[in-house]
Amino acid sequence: MLLGETEIHIPDGILNPYASIGLYIVVFGFLAWAWHGLKKQSPRYIIPLTAVVSALLLVVQLFEFPVAGGGSTWHFLGGTTVSMILGPFAGLISMTITLVIQAALGDGGITTFGANVFNMALIGAMSFFIVKAFLSRRFSTKRLTLGMFAASFVSNVCTALAVGFEIGLFPMVGTLGGLLVTIPTMLMWYVPTGIIEGVVASLLIVALSRLSGVKLLGLELCRKPTQDNMQK
Repeated sequence: MLLGETEIHIPDGILNPYASIGLYIVVFGFLAWAWHGLKKQSPRYIIPLTAVVSALLLVVQLFEFPVAGGGSTWHFLGGTTVSMILGPFAGLISMTITLVIQAALGDGGITTFGANVFNMALIGAMSFFIVKAFLSRRFSTKRLTLGMFAASFVSNVCTALAVGFEIGLFPMVGTLGGLLVTIPTMLMWYVPTGIIEGVVASLLIVALSRLSGVKLLGLELCRKPTQDNMQK
């Protein structure tokens, strides 16, 4: 996963050891925050729902699409979608569970697990707050659509930037151009694929929000401050 490759999971042996350790510490701090928030705010059924969503995300990410002339692949990251279904706390935990399973299957590494959680799970879960900002004044389908698109796109681009930055600091890559090569390479593919994910995520969440009997916990958190002014 060096020059010319755009696989988003970083394998072992790529990152600077200090970066790996630092990202582990950051990730564990956010996971502790998410676990505390999950116990404090979420309903009891959130645990089985989180397990189901994690399994679905794992299946969705099995479908990979060729990019860069077929030499690399891309799959949906799903962070914004998961955080809108579960909320940011359970969303972060759900995506981390998925990454644990993927790492056990050889997709990603152990030393780079903290980086992979940071790049995909943490950035993806935090994109929830972009949607919340769009819905902060009032709720409407248009605002939800735009918020989902913006959040999904931004999370894809930020993930690509993070991966490109982390790989660009790898000593061997530094001799081949470093950050000046890795960041543009990642962005070249994750800007257009971010647009694709933004469209898909928007359509999915808007469709789910219109179904009777379906409760999106993340969407409920977005709507709480403006419940008196909701307009569909």
